[in-house]
Amino acid sequence: MKTLIFSLLLIAVGIVGQAQEQKITLEEAKVGFAPLDVKITQIGDSFSYTVEEEYTGEFSSNPIAFMKANFNIHNFIAEIGEGAHNSYLLTFTSGKGYLSADFNHKGELVGTYQKFKDIVLPLDVRRELYMANKGWTMTSNKYIASGRGDLIEKEVYKIKLDNGNQKRSVKIDPRSVAGSSVAVN
Repeated sequence: MKTLIFSLLLIAVGIVGQAQEQKITLEEAKVGFAPLDVKITQIGDSFSYTVEEEYTGEFSSNPIAFMKANFNIHNFIAEIGEGAHNSYLLTFTSGKGYLSADFNHKGELVGTYQKFKDIVLPLDVRRELYMANKGWTMTSNKYIASGRGDLIEKEVYKIKLDNGNQKRSVKIDPRSVAGSSVAVN
């Protein structure tokens, strides 16, 4: 009896094992123009995109690198029609700020301008701010940068500080943080 039950059990397991085995064939997927998970708005010759970040600070930590990784200007130009514009002004917007990128008719990045508010400051800037303003609390900050191509030529952090009923504004150029470049108004 044991042998019969054991044999039936082995046969059932073999049938179930063969029934679960399937072949799956995947077909080629066609991908169209979708530069980012965005909402597109066109105003004249400029285009605005609302960026959906996967995590907080993804876009504001390095907007130019984010744009390069998630946006293909050549596909964009082909989609709206080559020769339709002499230049393309694209603004990538998130909840913390924006990046304006100016491209020529060939799709080359000519210049950028970025402005963000209340972002996480880089470690060197935080250290400099703390060392120069012990006892003060940061209430808000703004980051403003501009440049040609994908190089940033000018950048500054404008930071507002509080200490009880006293207020102070500080400007920090992150390129010269090691040289104690904190300017207080």
